[in-house]
Amino acid sequence: MRFAAVQDDSSKMITHLLIVVVILIGCRQVMVDRHDAIPTTIALIILLPALLLAWGLSPRYYVLTAAEIIIKGHLRSIRIPLSAVLRLRSIDEEELGESARVFASGGVFGYLGAYRSAEMGDYSRWCTNNEHLVLIESANAKWVISPDNSTEFVKAVNKIINEVH
Repeated sequence: MRFAAVQDDSSKMITHLLIVVVILIGCRQVMVDRHDAIPTTIALIILLPALLLAWGLSPRYYVLTAAEIIIKGHLRSIRIPLSAVLRLRSIDEEELGESARVFASGGVFGYLGAYRSAEMGDYSRWCTNNEHLVLIESANAKWVISPDNSTEFVKAVNKIINEVH
């Protein structure tokens, strides 16, 4: 089964804003003297790879098979075997508490990467929105994802897990 990964308005706005900033910096880079271009060169060296990396890691959709949950990104997929899932449930953003980004994007093409919070501990977040959150827990890792129909996703995963056990 395939579940959409739809960006929320905040993520869309942050993404579009950063793209516009990179384009404006690129235009300024072309129009200024070489001696005045050092700050914009540094900004482009930092922002352009960060933007491309966030795009490459962002979820395109989520796939549920009989054996695993697949977070399908543009450049790579993350596979979570259902046999490793100890607990899976829908959550609200409040349950994540005050999360700090360890190595993550906080809105550019979604909410991606490694996070830490006092309530949840360390977890990986591969979300495109903050509304349809699902927490997946294994013995040694936690993932938060955001399939478009999170209720149906949780029901489908639990049905498969219960049929196996």
